[in-house]
Amino acid sequence: MRKLLSLVAVLALGSSLVACGSEDSKAGGDFGKNGIKVTADFGQKPTVTHRDGDPDKSLVTEVLKEGDGPEVKKGELLTANYLGQIWRDGKVFDNSYDRGAPSSFPIGVGGVITGWDEGLVGKKIGSRVLLSIPADKGYKEQGNADAGIKGDDTLIFVVDLVSAAANDTKLDADPVAAPATPFKVTGELNAEPKVTVPAGTKPPAKPGKPVIIATGKGKPVEKASQIVGRYVVYDYTGKKQASTWAGTPASATAPAQPGAPTDQLQVGPGPNGQTGALDGLAGIPIGSRVLVELPASKDDKGKTVNAFAVIDILNSFPAPKPATPQPSTSGSPSN
Repeated sequence: MRKLLSLVAVLALGSSLVACGSEDSKAGGDFGKNGIKVTADFGQKPTVTHRDGDPDKSLVTEVLKEGDGPEVKKGELLTANYLGQIWRDGKVFDNSYDRGAPSSFPIGVGGVITGWDEGLVGKKIGSRVLLSIPADKGYKEQGNADAGIKGDDTLIFVVDLVSAAANDTKLDADPVAAPATPFKVTGELNAEPKVTVPAGTKPPAKPGKPVIIATGKGKPVEKASQIVGRYVVYDYTGKKQASTWAGTPASATAPAQPGAPTDQLQVGPGPNGQTGALDGLAGIPIGSRVLVELPASKDDKGKTVNAFAVIDILNSFPAPKPATPQPSTSGSPSN
């Protein structure tokens, strides 16, 4: 639970154009109305080619395959597979397919490039979406030198919308009548849980097994996976230490962000056999609310902190393959 205590398919190229740019884009010939051709189905790594000449100067969005899930809403954590390519030279600067796992981004709130925020909100989960993003809605004048992106580059993205979740997403779960914990955990399954800690409660000598507060109806969490979830952390005096329901203030490099789920919850073993505090979640159904005792840690003043977390398991995916250092990893749509 990284930094938990210190505190987130092409069916037919003739598909309808949801939002288009200039009239020139309507004459793409063999490349379709937008001048871009995509091969491979939803969930598979696509190959992208485009017509000769300059790209559209405005944002182009095309739904290549429409899903049947709910529409993506502003402020949700969007989980997606994607491939990004530069129009100018055809370079693929980043893609999640080679990592073997989707990535998650806050959508519609300035946490990603503008083209993603404008082009993906309102699309249905299960869709494959094509984006042609001009520089003013991408990395702007500064570009992204590490990824080979210049300040005037148009970027092509193919995005498979896998899932989305928010802090008010309701768990599909049945509450446990008498959870095996001295703590009283209350609250609706679409809201931050409240925890009452009996006076005088001492932390355990070592963390015990997770305690299920509400049992989800999804498939079991697998080992070596990455969880999309929400959490609230308390110490053993009953003081709240952290919560994904709390927003983050603006920084020098990023705008303020509202509270949202996170995908930074790792169930081991890790790529090199590492174990972690959340390994006991393996086998627990997706959709569950679970209480997890955390190992003791040190705060920024060197003081020992003992705490526990109540975690809502919203979804789970295979953990990404071990990364090989390469420039393209800095070209994700995150700001």
